Amino acid sequence: MSRTAELVSWAASLTALVATGSGTLALAKNAPEAPKDASAITIRVSDYAHMKRRALLVAEEVATGILAQAGVDARWVDCPTSNADWGNYPDCQSVWQVNDYGLRVIPNAMVDASGKWQHALGVAYDNDGLFAYLANVFYDRVDSLAQGGSATVPVIVGRAMAHEIGHLLLGPHSHSNKGIMRPFWSGQDLRPVVSPSLLFTQDQSRQMKTRLAARVQAWQAQAKVANLGRP
Repeated sequence: MSRTAELVSWAASLTALVATGSGTLALAKNAPEAPKDASAITIRVSDYAHMKRRALLVAEEVATGILAQAGVDARWVDCPTSNADWGNYPDCQSVWQVNDYGLRVIPNAMVDASGKWQHALGVAYDNDGLFAYLANVFYDRVDSLAQGGSATVPVIVGRAMAHEIGHLLLGPHSHSNKGIMRPFWSGQDLRPVVSPSLLFTQDQSRQMKTRLAARVQAWQAQAKVANLGRP
C-alpha cells in the first residue's frame, strides 16, 4: 500500500470512528475511567515526512512548551506510518480516549494540492465542533517558511504543531489576530526565541480548558448510557 493510500485509509477509519454515535460509544465503553485531569491531552504522532528522531523530539518539545503556557499538558505517543509497523508501536495500540488526538507530519506528496489549504502550514479536521481529533502539519511548507528566518526547522514545525493542536482544542473558526492562532506569521515568528505572538492568549487558554472539560463531561455521559443494562 502506498503512503498516500495508507494516509487515506487511516483518515477514513478515524473519521468513521468519531463521526458516528456507535464509534464514540465504543470509546466510552472500553475506557476504564474518565481522565482525572481534563487539561491533560495525548497526541498520537505519525511522521510521514520521516524527520530525524531528534528533530521530531525538538518539535514536540516546542509544542509542549507553548501548550503548557496555556495550561494544557501534552503527552506524545509515536505511531506508525504503515500497517506493517503497527506491532512495533505498542503505545499507539491502546484504546483511544476522549483526550487523545492524532497529528500527522506529512510531505508535499501527501498534500492535496487542489484543496483549499494550498498556502497553509497545516490543517485540523473538525467533525462536529466538540469532537475533533485529527490534524496535519505540512512539513515541506514549514521547511520552506523556515528558510526565511533564523529559527531551525524543528522549532517552526513545533510551532505549527501547537497551532494545529490549538484548532483541535478551540474548535472551528479559531484563528485570531493575536497569539499563535494568527493565520499569517511574520518574520518575528521565525526567530529562535518564543515571543508573546507565538503563545496562546488568556482567552484562548480559558476556552481550551472549558472545551476540554466539556468533552470529558460528554464522554462520561456517553459512557453512562453505554453501560445501562450491562450486568
